[in-house]
Amino acid sequence: MEKSLQIRPVNESDVKFLYQLMNCPPVLERLNEVPTTRQDWTDAISEWLKDEDEEDYIVLAGGIRTGWLGINGLLGGDGIAYLKMAAFLPEYQGKGYGTSSIREVLDSLKQRGIEQVFLYTDSDNAPAQACYRKCGFKVVESLTETMSNGKEVDRVKMVSCLK
Repeated sequence: MEKSLQIRPVNESDVKFLYQLMNCPPVLERLNEVPTTRQDWTDAISEWLKDEDEEDYIVLAGGIRTGWLGINGLLGGDGIAYLKMAAFLPEYQGKGYGTSSIREVLDSLKQRGIEQVFLYTDSDNAPAQACYRKCGFKVVESLTETMSNGKEVDRVKMVSCLK
């Protein structure tokens, strides 16, 4: 991992960044999400900090917030976790930040006994799938989902075996 890249747990000071990231038009469009409010993010962070089944991280490059990774399913007892979110500001996409930070999180999960990590992404999101493949994920299923913005989207389920 690049020296200037850091990953740290989300905290209350990240409300503004998450609000900006998840309301950035290219991010909203790519993730098929709907706009959110600052209060939504204040409430979300408050819930995450109490939820032992979930971990959320801010990715920093040279001390600047660049992205957010979210993992859940940590307490399932089945050795399986889910990468619920990997979102980066457009200017930091395609530069290895996602790959490096996801690998670091996967290494941490492996050390804690997690054996598999699943994720879902749009079937037409080639850059995301390329990133996930670099991290050891493979497509295991195709499906169609109705997204937050109401669109029916072809998606893929990907899995990475950490053992």
